[in-house]
Amino acid sequence: MKFGVMNLFPAEGDGDDAQVLRDTIEEIQIADELGFDSCWLAEHHFSRYGILGNPLMLGTAIAERTRNITIGTAVVVVPLHDPLRIAEDAALLDILSGGRLVLGIGRGYQPSEFRGFGKDRNANKELYAEIVDILKLAWTQENWSYEGKHFQYSDMNIFPKPVTPGGPPILHGTSSPETFRQRGLAGDRIIVSSSFTPMQRIKDNYDSYREALVEGGHESSGFDLPFMQQVWVGGSADGLQAAAGAALNYYRSVGKVIPGSDEAIESERAYYDKVQRNIGLLTVEKTLTHGGTFGSVDRVVDTLGRIRDELGVTHYIGWFHIPSLDRKRAIESMETFAAKVIPQLTSA
Repeated sequence: MKFGVMNLFPAEGDGDDAQVLRDTIEEIQIADELGFDSCWLAEHHFSRYGILGNPLMLGTAIAERTRNITIGTAVVVVPLHDPLRIAEDAALLDILSGGRLVLGIGRGYQPSEFRGFGKDRNANKELYAEIVDILKLAWTQENWSYEGKHFQYSDMNIFPKPVTPGGPPILHGTSSPETFRQRGLAGDRIIVSSSFTPMQRIKDNYDSYREALVEGGHESSGFDLPFMQQVWVGGSADGLQAAAGAALNYYRSVGKVIPGSDEAIESERAYYDKVQRNIGLLTVEKTLTHGGTFGSVDRVVDTLGRIRDELGVTHYIGWFHIPSLDRKRAIESMETFAAKVIPQLTSA
């Protein structure tokens, strides 16, 4: 089982944006020194919900300040970008990190981000599929051409080429049951955020993915099953309540940025309506039991052991610095996790 740290880059209230970025880079340096396997950087625009607009650019700073940790994006919202720019920037980061980049990508969901860049959310599936094709061509081919609905290229080359053969691994943001099966059949790697999804549903999704990998002729053992959620580990009751309260505040902030019924794509309207209703029902108590993994070392080890054994998770990605949680508490939790949780789960 591998272990990672997640970063959203929120800047609450009148916070110092520059300090948010500096603090997060330092936290990733600490994670690297503690032996975490990966760090994950989220892209968002136009709100203080998340202030990192270019994970690949920040990844170059992280590459120069770390030695071993994998640098992952969770996710680059590819329909908002020019595919050739993504290909060039990702190749550069892959080189500077010595092949440590993992490119997590997604279709995006915030209407304000698509409006701000003048992009049509209704076309995001088409844009996504074409950009994935273009990235693979750009990283592996010389003098290539492409003819799509949204992008057309003739006799193209991008430089520099990545040092990772074939280009950095692409992980596809995956949430719906049908998408797990589609990704498995195609042999695609996935990145998943599972907060508030019932454990049986998560298990069904992972089982569907593994079964589809085999059905598609792929060796399932070569594919990670990632699991991303908020986490806090410690022995103090006030620390536990602070973590749960911060998690609840975060989930309420999600309700302000996801599409409402009048903005959601028709095929996604029921899903986002359900998310909004669930957020409205949240309490601190419900957040403690369903919003992440919070508690003592023994409780966290037990919970993550079940996630590993019952769901088949191979890469646990913890979100330690939950927005509004005191940074000192978050770092202490990360240190405790590395010292007392990881050894028990890697030796079992």
